[in-house]
Amino acid sequence: MSSTKTSSRLYVKAVFTGYKRGLRNSHESTTLLKLDGAYNKEDAQFYVGKRVVYVYKAKNAVARTGKNPTKVRTVTGKITRSHGNSGSVRAKFTRTLPPQAMGNRVRVLLF
Repeated sequence: MSSTKTSSRLYVKAVFTGYKRGLRNSHESTTLLKLDGAYNKEDAQFYVGKRVVYVYKAKNAVARTGKNPTKVRTVTGKITRSHGNSGSVRAKFTRTLPPQAMGNRVRVLLF
């Protein structure tokens, strides 16, 4: 009996492309994300209100209550609206994402 492996990933991959900005001013509190599989404004509208998580590893491990220390940390946020006509979205995070994170993966949770 052959078993087929089903996908159990409950998030959509996205890329942190930059901050919301005008010609001269950059608004770091609002980030722009490009979602995999979203190619127009209607596709992006589905993700409005969904939670977003930026997962990264730090140098020092942090102690957790009742668990082993871990170097993995997260910054959570929420998708607020679509941006433009090509499937990008705007998101606000609890802490501003660092500029070093531009071009890195972000997870959009589907639950």
